[in-house]
Amino acid sequence: MLKYSWIMASLLCVTTPLSASTWPHAGVSISAPLVTKDPEYLHGWRAAVWYQPESLIWTRAHLYFDASFGHWWVSNNTPNQSLSIYSVSPVFRLYFMQNHAFSPFLNASVGLAWMTRTRIDHQNLGMHFAFQDQLGIGATFGSRHNLSISLSALHYSNGSFCKNNAGITIPIMLNAEYGFA
Repeated sequence: MLKYSWIMASLLCVTTPLSASTWPHAGVSISAPLVTKDPEYLHGWRAAVWYQPESLIWTRAHLYFDASFGHWWVSNNTPNQSLSIYSVSPVFRLYFMQNHAFSPFLNASVGLAWMTRTRIDHQNLGMHFAFQDQLGIGATFGSRHNLSISLSALHYSNGSFCKNNAGITIPIMLNAEYGFA
C-alpha cells in the first residue's frame, strides 16, 4: 500500500497544474441512472447548467455551482408514478492529477431541492423540500477540459425535517458534461 501511495504522490508532483484560464467557466450536463434503489423501478434523467467563477479555481480543487431539473418516474402501476425535482448546489471537485488531455477527479455536493410531489411509488417523501447529496468520480478530457464523464451516487431526502423521510436513492448515475470557455 505504501508503494501505491508513493506512486500517487509522484504523479501529483510531476503533472503540471493548468492555469485557471484554461478551464471552462460555464457548462451543461445530462445524467441518467444506471442502477436505482429507492424506489425500485425508478427511471428518469437530470439536466443541469453550471457556473465556475475563476476565483474558485485552485491548483487541485475547484468549487462551482450547479442548477438542475430532473424528471423521475416508476414503471409499475402505482398512483404516484412521477415527480420533478429542481435543485441548486455547490459542487466541490478535487483533481487527482491535471494534464492537458486527461484529469481524473472526485466530486462532492450537498444542495437544496424542491420536489413537485411528496410521494413517488409507495414512498412518502414527507414534504416538497429536500437535500440533494451527490458523490462521484470521473475525468475531464481534451486540451480545453470541456468534456467530462463521471459516475456518481445521488440521494434526495428531507434530512428528517419531517416525520416521513423515505428519500430517493440512485446508487449509480452516468453523467456527461460539456463546458464552455
